[in-house]
Amino acid sequence: MDVVDQIYKLRRNFIVIGLTGRTGSGCTTVADILKKENIDGLKSNYKEINSGDIDNNVRKDRIVYNFIKKNWKPFDVIKASDVIFYYAFQLDFNTFIKSLAEIDIAPINQSKVALPPINQSLIEQLRTTESYEKIKQSYEEIKAEVERCEKFIQEKNYEDSIDDIKKYKKLILCGISEFRRDLEQVLAKMMKKVLAKELQAWGNNIRLYNHVQSLGKINEKSPSCLAHKINQFIKIFRVADKKENKPTLIAIDALRNPYEILYFRERYAAFYTISVNTEENIRQQKLFEKGYRQSEVQELDEAEKGKNDFQKSYQLIDVDKCIELSDIHLTHDGVHIEKNRNLINQIFTYISLILHPGLVPPSPLERIMQVAFTAKLNSGCLSRQVGAAVTNEYYSVQAIGWNTVAEGQTPCSLRNIYDLHSQEDAKAYSTYEKDDAKFSDYINKTLSAYNSSNATEKLGGLTLAYCFKDIHTTINADKQRGNQVHTRSLHAEENAFLQLAKYGSQGIKGGKLFTTASCCELCAKKAYQLGIKEIYYIDSYPGISKRHILECGDLQPKMILFTGAIGRAYINLYNQFLPLKDEIEAITCVNIKNLNSNSDVNQNQQKSKGGTNNGDNNTGSAPQVADKISE
Repeated sequence: MDVVDQIYKLRRNFIVIGLTGRTGSGCTTVADILKKENIDGLKSNYKEINSGDIDNNVRKDRIVYNFIKKNWKPFDVIKASDVIFYYAFQLDFNTFIKSLAEIDIAPINQSKVALPPINQSLIEQLRTTESYEKIKQSYEEIKAEVERCEKFIQEKNYEDSIDDIKKYKKLILCGISEFRRDLEQVLAKMMKKVLAKELQAWGNNIRLYNHVQSLGKINEKSPSCLAHKINQFIKIFRVADKKENKPTLIAIDALRNPYEILYFRERYAAFYTISVNTEENIRQQKLFEKGYRQSEVQELDEAEKGKNDFQKSYQLIDVDKCIELSDIHLTHDGVHIEKNRNLINQIFTYISLILHPGLVPPSPLERIMQVAFTAKLNSGCLSRQVGAAVTNEYYSVQAIGWNTVAEGQTPCSLRNIYDLHSQEDAKAYSTYEKDDAKFSDYINKTLSAYNSSNATEKLGGLTLAYCFKDIHTTINADKQRGNQVHTRSLHAEENAFLQLAKYGSQGIKGGKLFTTASCCELCAKKAYQLGIKEIYYIDSYPGISKRHILECGDLQPKMILFTGAIGRAYINLYNQFLPLKDEIEAITCVNIKNLNSNSDVNQNQQKSKGGTNNGDNNTGSAPQVADKISE
């Protein structure tokens, strides 16, 4: 037992989960479940053995339920929005109120952008409310506590200051949250205002400047400023937990920047990003119920899509990229927390697997999506790797594909713009690329820019590959932008479908398509034509493929958000630390293979003491085995 405990000790003593997802998708609901002290009142999909037919899903649910019942420990939930407010408490109260009124999502080049006029009406209305003095007093008290906490963190004298850590832990987990809730209630009552745009803007400023206000000069820790602060909190929590011989279990609600995920992933082996997804109509309805206006939802969604260049996408909000990087995907159907058996079952399953890898095997959906995930790594696309797998109705893989060029052509990642210019390795480039005057002129401009910036030296040996689509759509912006016909690569789903035709197939009518992204309009039409009945996807495609192509006609494929572990999490969660057989033997101290020999030994001992077994070895062995097991 001691050996097994030691093997799992590190895993069970320290876990960090980063939640991510679009606003309204259910991250906070998941966080509320994770922090529960007692889970007896939560209903999972587990069925009692006599309540109906038993299949493998029921058996897995039963194993998970029995395990989590014995091993559940509540998580401390660090709200990213509260950490953002932690930064806001660095301002004096008047500046804080003023910042609420003048909020803008600060660009990097601040000097060239005029600030919008301050919303004086907000300040004036707030000062006339009965709650103003109470809010101000509460703000000043928490501000003083935040300043003491920050000084404590910077001094790093943790070991002998457990009482201080407990006090600051309460501030981080509860105090700031309570103030924010009270403020939001006042603003909602006063002018139906929600603090969404403000939090987005402050968060972006923090990532850039390590401050809620735009300071003009990017901080040296950017874009890890917010993640670094959260990590400081985790460290002091861990010190206190170790002193009290408690596990440190942290859930971050919620990460909205891809660099923050990479930050924690590189630091902690026991870090998992969990994305919470829901159907768009459910998500929007939840936001409307919370007081969001239609225009606010649209602004929120636009900001979270992260349609930025590379640098900004790793400095500002980019929820789409966060979902793409997630280890585990949960699906929230909008049902209230106390009745949401499906969501609760998902949480129980993956927390159990984090605590005890290999407790149950993966689902067919996970198994096939992992195939698609592995397939995407073959892609030589410079923009994004996508994988797909096609199965029959029984989850038997018929074809896989990834976004890449046609067989016999050279992937973009293996091409070099200097080779095109010098006509070296000519077969890797099309006649159009080599001969079209307009395209060649732009290549020359690109090379001049690279040479001026000393790109070769800066890249340190990396290939100067280029994206054909970017150049082609740029030089034909008026008529070609967004046209997928002229891209070099096949889409992953398209490639998988073509493998079926290329190498022969028994047909996949009634089958399933798994994609690590989501079908565009072109691939959706092909899936429909092939008779695909179910399409499992992770990222929502920004086009109209679902509403226009798939939700039409008599044979509509069903679009299903993927639920499960993928990528490194699939390996980590389903790869057993110990063979289950060995683990059971070590814990119970019962070796099944030795039971008969032990019985023979006992019988011989009895004979030497005058005992008998009536000469019937066969009848004597079974009861003895039973006694041994019952012990």
